[in-house]
Amino acid sequence: MSEIGSVFSEHSYGEHGMIEVIAEDDLQYAIGFLDSVGKARQAVGSALARAAASGKTAAKKPITEEYTLSASEFLAQTKHINHFIRLSSGEIQVSFGFRGYVIPLTKFDTRIDGSGRVVTRVKRTGTAETLNHAFAARMGGHYGIYERIGADRFPVRQLYGPSTPQMIGADEAVSDAIENKAIETFKKRIDHEIVRSFYGWGGNRK
Repeated sequence: MSEIGSVFSEHSYGEHGMIEVIAEDDLQYAIGFLDSVGKARQAVGSALARAAASGKTAAKKPITEEYTLSASEFLAQTKHINHFIRLSSGEIQVSFGFRGYVIPLTKFDTRIDGSGRVVTRVKRTGTAETLNHAFAARMGGHYGIYERIGADRFPVRQLYGPSTPQMIGADEAVSDAIENKAIETFKKRIDHEIVRSFYGWGGNRK
């Protein structure tokens, strides 16, 4: 099945774009302590940002090994989703995920051959695909790969590869590794934030 599409859309990774951190007793206690000293939202926000960043870093290597996308482009195209919610039960639910738009085909292994045809390869293990009806052009200051809709010269539509959330979600082993790494990082950061709160944000014990 082709990895190429023509619909510009945004995607998210995880159920509803989120990975929920399980509300274990020790985690609830930790967040509860931070809440009692008025630092829960700041501390959880910091821990979530670190967790999402670690998950994105964990995904970078396997994704760029599978797809013809550079590591810098993967990072640029992947945005964090972080949420901190106080439930009616009094428990605090934290969740994170990733979002991103489908990526222009020019960001993958795409070239123009000697006869002027567009040749592209989205996956490294895939066969290069010749797009006989596509062409490269700069439109509105943006260089991309386009195809005509119908027999007339216009309108045209741009062609895209998958979004990074789609890439992550397509490989269960990769998505599991990302979730485990991110949750591990979140729990470690929450412990760190407790120590900082106990001794004071400046590092000196109150």
